[in-house]
Amino acid sequence: MLTTAQKAHILQRSGVSVPAVPAGIDLMNHRQSHQGTGSMQERPAAEDSSDEAVREWVAAVDVLFVNYAAARAAKSLRDAEEVRQLDALRRMAATHRRGARRTEYA
Repeated sequence: MLTTAQKAHILQRSGVSVPAVPAGIDLMNHRQSHQGTGSMQERPAAEDSSDEAVREWVAAVDVLFVNYAAARAAKSLRDAEEVRQLDALRRMAATHRRGARRTEYA
């Protein structure tokens, strides 16, 4: 499972505008653990306001990443359907050409 920092990096590389990391937070040293539900729990070492800012940032990045992943999946499905349709058209055209060669009209 990807960390929130990894998700933010992927989003940034793909050109998505990602909210800035809350001030004073070092993501490399900010311990996070994944629970069975998939939600993130921050270590209660920082102040409450800092923890809240991190939670909001994590939630924002998670929403952006879900939308990004859904858009990529939808594009992949569209591309696969386009390939399937083109293949079907090619097969129909090839079958038609072979049939036309065998038929003599004159």
